[in-house]
Amino acid sequence: MTTASIIISILYIVCLTAPVATRSVGLVRGGDKPSLKFLIPLVFGISQGLMALLGYYLGKLLSHLFVDEFAPYMVFIMMLVVTVKLFVDSMRILRGKMLYTVSKEWDFIMLSITAAFNTLLMSLMGFCFMPFDFWYILLVALAGFLWSAAIVGKEFTPDMIKKMSFIEFSASVFMVVIAILYLFTDLI
Repeated sequence: MTTASIIISILYIVCLTAPVATRSVGLVRGGDKPSLKFLIPLVFGISQGLMALLGYYLGKLLSHLFVDEFAPYMVFIMMLVVTVKLFVDSMRILRGKMLYTVSKEWDFIMLSITAAFNTLLMSLMGFCFMPFDFWYILLVALAGFLWSAAIVGKEFTPDMIKKMSFIEFSASVFMVVIAILYLFTDLI
C-alpha cells in the first residue's frame, strides 16, 4: 500500500464510523459512574467490530451472487448508499431529530447496533473491498471506540448539535470523494 492509499483508507474508516459520535452525545452525565465513560465507548467499539465481522462473513456467504466484473461498481454503489445515509442523518441532527437518551441497557445496545449499520453495509462488500485486509475489523472497532470516547461526556447543546451535524455531513462529503477515488483511480 502506498502512503496515499493508507491515508485514504484510514479516512474511509473514520467516515464510516462517524455515526458513533452523534449517538454518544449526552450518554454520560456528571452524576454517572466514571466507569461508564469507558464502558460506553467499549460497547460502541465492539459493536462496530462485530458488525464488520458479521458483514464480512455474510458478504462472503453471498459473494457467489455477484459477478466479479461488477464488484467495483457494487462497492461504489454501497459507498453512495452510506453517503446518502450520512447526509440525511446530518440534516436530521441539525433539526434535532437524532438526539438519543437511553434509560435501559437494551436501548443502549440497540443504539450501538444502529450506529454500526454503515459498517455492516460496507463490510458486505468485504470480499472485494477491505482496506488493511482483516485488520480492517480491528481498526473499525478502534475507530468506533475513539469516536465515542471523544464525545461521550459532552452535553446536548445547540452548539454540540451543530458540531455533530457537521461531523456527519463532512463524513458524507469525504465518503463521496473516496467512492470516486475508488472507482476511477487505483489509489485504494
